[in-house]
Amino acid sequence: MATTQIPIFPSSDLAATAAFYAVIGFEETGRFGDHYLTLVHADAGMELHFYGAGRVKPKSNDHAAYVRYETADEASALHTRWSGITNTPGFARVAGKVGRLVNITDTDYGLREFALLDLDGNLLRIGGMIAP
Repeated sequence: MATTQIPIFPSSDLAATAAFYAVIGFEETGRFGDHYLTLVHADAGMELHFYGAGRVKPKSNDHAAYVRYETADEASALHTRWSGITNTPGFARVAGKVGRLVNITDTDYGLREFALLDLDGNLLRIGGMIAP
C-alpha cells in the first residue's frame, strides 16, 4: 500500500512563504485566501501545506518534517541543486534573517542529511541512506 505524507506548517505570511519556496522550485497549487497554501516540488517529490498562523516566532517554532530518499545520492543531488540557488541574491531577498540551507553531512547513523529552514523557522530535514 502506497502512502503520502504531507507536512502542514505555520506561515506568518502566505505570499512570502510562496515566494521563498518558489525560488527553489516549488509551485503553488492552491491558495485559499489568507488561510491556506499548498506547494509542490515535482522534481523533488515533495508537497508542503501551510496555514495562515498570524505571527510566527521563527526562533521558537518547533515545526519540522523529515523527507527521506532511498539513497544518499538522491539527497546529495537535491542539495547540489538547491545550493546553486540559495547562494544567490534572489534567495537572500526572500529568505529574510532566518531562511537558509544547511550543509549536507554524513551521519554516524547511516544517512546523508541536510536541512532547509524557511523564513518562519519551519525545518525540512532531508536525507538518504548511505550504501552499506
